[in-house]
Amino acid sequence: MNTLKITVAAAMVATLAGCAAKQDITRFETNIPKTVCIAEHKAVKAGVIDAMKKGFAKHDVETRVIPANYVLKHQDYQTELPGADTTGCNAVAYYVANWRWDIALYMAYANIWIKDVETNKKIA
Repeated sequence: MNTLKITVAAAMVATLAGCAAKQDITRFETNIPKTVCIAEHKAVKAGVIDAMKKGFAKHDVETRVIPANYVLKHQDYQTELPGADTTGCNAVAYYVANWRWDIALYMAYANIWIKDVETNKKIA
């Protein structure tokens, strides 16, 4: 019976060790925007937009989803907002994410960056 307990404990430790995540967070250097347009990335699961909306709402930041094009070029995403209406938005949030399978489907990578609408400079 002890062997079974040790095996189960070892399996749990190995499973949980794979769930470790690294986060790098950059805070806004200037004022927090009041309204953020989220540039939709259709290749990423829709749940990411929902999570971003909830995250911004926790800080009293309004959001609106706008159409966008994401093109991977030279190992970096180039983004375009063809015909997107950013009126009323102080900033635009862009994102990429991908998932992998282990015991379950999990998000292996995510990157969110925010640019000022007027200057197109990264602000977070």
